[in-house]
Amino acid sequence: MSDDVTGVFVLPGFRVVSSDVLDDEWHLLVETRREPTGCPTCGAVARVKDRRTVTVRDLPAGGVPVVLRWCKRIFECRYGLCEKKTWTEQHDAIAPRVVLTDRAQQWAFEQVGHHDRAVSRVAAQLGVSWHTIMTQVVDRGTPLVEDPDRLAGVSAVGVDETSFLRATGTRHTQYATGVADLTPGRPPRLLDVVPGRSGRVLGDWLTDRDEAWRSAVLTASLDPFRGYATALSAHLPATTRVLDAFHIVKIVLLAVDQVRRRVQQDTTGHRGRAGDPLYRVRRILRRRYDRLTDRQLVRLRAALTDADTHEEITAAWLVAQNVMQAYANPDRAAGRAAAEQVITLAKTCPVPEIARFGRTLVAWRTEYLARFDNPALSNGPTENLNLKIKNTKRIARGYRSFANYRLRLLLNHGLIRQDQQPARIRPHRPRLIA
Repeated sequence: MSDDVTGVFVLPGFRVVSSDVLDDEWHLLVETRREPTGCPTCGAVARVKDRRTVTVRDLPAGGVPVVLRWCKRIFECRYGLCEKKTWTEQHDAIAPRVVLTDRAQQWAFEQVGHHDRAVSRVAAQLGVSWHTIMTQVVDRGTPLVEDPDRLAGVSAVGVDETSFLRATGTRHTQYATGVADLTPGRPPRLLDVVPGRSGRVLGDWLTDRDEAWRSAVLTASLDPFRGYATALSAHLPATTRVLDAFHIVKIVLLAVDQVRRRVQQDTTGHRGRAGDPLYRVRRILRRRYDRLTDRQLVRLRAALTDADTHEEITAAWLVAQNVMQAYANPDRAAGRAAAEQVITLAKTCPVPEIARFGRTLVAWRTEYLARFDNPALSNGPTENLNLKIKNTKRIARGYRSFANYRLRLLLNHGLIRQDQQPARIRPHRPRLIA
């Protein structure tokens, strides 16, 4: 039975003496294979004087925690004149004064730092404390995320903020700024996370990078937040700043919704209800014209004819369609010309919500039009990384230490790996999900 269990155990250099199950844990009594051992001082063949039992934990077997009780031999030099009297045998697989074997330490680190598992779950599976696992994550993960070569070869970046701590009765929501690597030809990844969301926070992070790194960044994608734009223009003056198309479309569609709600309130005296024509087409108003079915077009025309007496919703909807059609145009020059017409049309529109949107485009004109010179650049991968960040935070049941928060995010989403996949927002066919 010892040979069979040793074959399952498979820790090189060890053999299983006995095994037993106690308190739902598999206890193995192991020892090293007997080989002639020489004195480290004089080289003479040593003899075994005594034994000492050391308890460590190994990889779980079939979901059951494994406890190793290693009977370590205490050797004695045969020559009385030798300076080395006694010593205890050592093995690379089990370091002195540790709780886990070396392979269990590496496995725990990979489960947390690569597979994005909760530290508490891994600790429960090994039968150790949370701090034991987190110590391995910190010790093995810090050199990886602090390696200067991790930030090498970056030619495009994306900037966005994400929440770190939710608001409570004693504090406001605390945010963090994430910097993503959007370099073409490799998967997007997280470069760093710094506490706070302001131009100064991003500027300080860029200041810490050397001049060669900053000069290699050719493009930067961002959402319409002036603080980030100011920091990028100050520290990366030669970098082309591109305003993400997603945020522009989001802003103009929000303006269309605001116009619809205002007209709804002015004409009916109440907010939208299930039977109101404008409320029934609220989702149709947010879709591109060329993607609507004939039935949807009929419903849209009927609703605007019946309820949009001053044609304010129609005007807002046409501006939104022009914005989306400009982005969808495969001809860069034609798309840029259409975008410039959108700026003129929006800022002169009599509808106040659209006029406000036009002023936004005027303020961000350079970044807005730069999107048509760099059609492949998008802040979408940065938003996807934000979704991964939220998933990691949800798995960990939240964080209180920003250092642990940053380390976990950079280990799971900041290293160059070819197996990184974008996080899905929803399944392909959600109606089939119970």
